[in-house]
Formats: sequence, C-alpha cells, structure tokens
Amino acid sequence: MKGWFTYATNLMQALPNEAETIRAIQNLDLLVVVDVIPSEMAGWADVVLPESVYLERYDDLNVEWFREPFVALRQPVVDAPNDQKPNWWMARELARKLGLEAYYPWKTIEDYLDHRLSAAGLSFAELQKTGIVHGKPQPVFFDQGLAPTFPTPSGKIEFYSTQLQEKGFDPVPKYTPPAPPPPGSFRLLFGRAPVHSFGRTQNNPVLHEAMEENEVWVNAAVARRAGLASGQYVRLRNQDGVVSNRVRLRATERIRPDCVYLVHGFGHTATRLRRAYGRGASDTQMITRYVTDPLMGGTGMQVNFVSLEAEV
Repeated sequence: MKGWFTYATNLMQALPNEAETIRAIQNLDLLVVVDVIPSEMAGWADVVLPESVYLERYDDLNVEWFREPFVALRQPVVDAPNDQKPNWWMARELARKLGLEAYYPWKTIEDYLDHRLSAAGLSFAELQKTGIVHGKPQPVFFDQGLAPTFPTPSGKIEFYSTQLQEKGFDPVPKYTPPAPPPPGSFRLLFGRAPVHSFGRTQNNPVLHEAMEENEVWVNAAVARRAGLASGQYVRLRNQDGVVSNRVRLRATERIRPDCVYLVHGFGHTATRLRRAYGRGASDTQMITRYVTDPLMGGTGMQVNFVSLEAEV
C-alpha cells in the first residue's frame, strides 16, 4: 500500500497495536487526513484537509428503511469561520483535477440533492423547511400471509450449518473460554460514555467540562486489598510492558474482581488538543495484542491484561 486517505478517523485511537499502525504509515508514500481536529493522525499526515464541521455543511441524504422509513437532511446553520471546506467540495475538486469531472455532473451540493429528491418525487425546498420526510410504515418482519424465508440451504434459520461443516469448521459453534489473567493482573475492558463520541470530542470545551478525563474502574474489594482508594492516581502496565498515562482510580462494586475498565478515547498525545492532551489513560495504547475471528474477520481486542501501579 502506497497511499492512505483517512476521513474523520483517528487511527491512533481506533486500531489495536499502535506500533503496527506507525510502521504502516512509515511505509507510505502519501498520507492525507481529512478532519476537524488536530488529532494524532493529523500529526502524521503529509497533507491535512481541514473540513467544515457538521453545523457548517450539507451532508448526503440520510435514507433509512426502518419500521417507519424516512428521508432526512442535514444542512448548514452557520458559515465556516475560516477556510474549512465540506467533504463534497473536496471530493469534487480532487475529481476535477484528476480529469474525472464527468462523474460529478453538478456544481453545488444543492444541485445534487435537488436532483436526487426530484427523481424520488420529493421536494428539496420542502425538505429544507421540514428536515425530514416520513414514509409509510412497513411490516415489522414479513409481509402479511407470506412464509418467511432465509438465505440458507434449508431456507430456515440454521443452528447446525452444513456450509460451515463443508469448509472444515464446527457446524455448531463451540465456546472457547478466554485465557485467565496472569497472577496480579486484570483483563482490560473498554467501552463508551454518553458524554463523548469515540476519541473525537474530548477537546470540545463543553463536553470536556462534563467529562475531563476517564477513570479506571477497579473492584472495590480488590482496591481495598491493594491499599488503593477512589480518586488516587495509578498507571496501568500491560503484559508487553507498555505503561499508560496516569489515570484516576474508581473503586466500585460494578465490576468483577478479575477485570478493570476504561472509557475509550482519552490519553491523547497530540499537543494541539490543548484540553484533552495528557488527560486520562488511552485504552488503545494498552491494546498491543488482538485476536482475529477465522470465520468473519472480527477483531477481539479485550484480550490484554494490565497490572496497577500506584502513582507516587
């Protein structure tokens, strides 16, 4: 791979094994980053294309086939303060410079949206006023009176898969218990908080005020035995010797004794993220190992173990 074009994704916070990501970047001829914040990924970029934020731009139509289908429009409510550009403008300008303008037979996003909506018998001007158009409610599962069918050899839901068996896999999935943590270590779990979106909003002044940093959740009984108390700062050391930023401990009954937990998206190392820089611990930096599912390719990342070290 020679070129990488990343859009609104801080791969330093999103991918396991940061060292692998850095090696991949160092082997590129070109790295382009489109973002609205000076993220860690932007620091590695050869070219940064600053995008207008969602309140400053049109996006493509949101068409959803839910129980009650709808078409929704995101439209700008304020002008971009500097020279940020919307994603559609970047794509069209790059295509134009590459001689691919024929694939963009419109000059503005309003022309594009109006064409799509008109072809569906809808009005762009009306959608600008209402923001959303609701469709006719659909059946929850199957049309009335029709027998359900499934894309399997039997046409039914299959708990025993002959297709898996033919490929050399277990026809009925077998549970494989995870490895227990080494003595004195804890399985590292991670998740989300309703305040923040992934690792993108920790520098936002309003959201930063609501949640400045994450905490490491530790079982209360385990914390007492270790002489640790809520509010105390600790560091995490994983099985490969990687040490985290300092992070505040939270002793709680809401986690099992062999695990610890971090809210994802903290521990930023990009110095231009003035509020988020150095606040809390990065779960991603602790995830130096992962397991790939042989059937569907999913990545298991909660297979790392950490020990706790009191901050002096």
